Amino acid sequence: MLAVTIALLTGATAVAAFSIRDASSLIQDSNRAAQRDVGVLVSVLGVQRNGTGTFVWLYDYGWVSEPVKAVYVSGDTVPWTSSCGTSWSGSICLVFTPSTQSGVVTVVIGGFSIAASD
Repeated sequence: MLAVTIALLTGATAVAAFSIRDASSLIQDSNRAAQRDVGVLVSVLGVQRNGTGTFVWLYDYGWVSEPVKAVYVSGDTVPWTSSCGTSWSGSICLVFTPSTQSGVVTVVIGGFSIAASD
């Protein structure tokens, strides 16, 4: 009887794990579709602030073909450099600002903006 119970619980656990993975994938795909429908699909991969400045890594899933236009830290315009070209869709981009000011970093890409904080 114990062996049957363990087998049933193992099977139920496997089914639950597959269901959670499928639901997560469905939610993620829906989120990407919604973002694509409004014209932007860029994710912040990471933000690092140290003594030299602030680094923001962005990933474009393939729908954005616009360069970075501006960078703000806590609402203030700051100098910046970027590895994003005029068409960086489907790739990673690094935005650097020498500002060590703490706060939310907002990167303007085309007509959209994305906010990140460390």
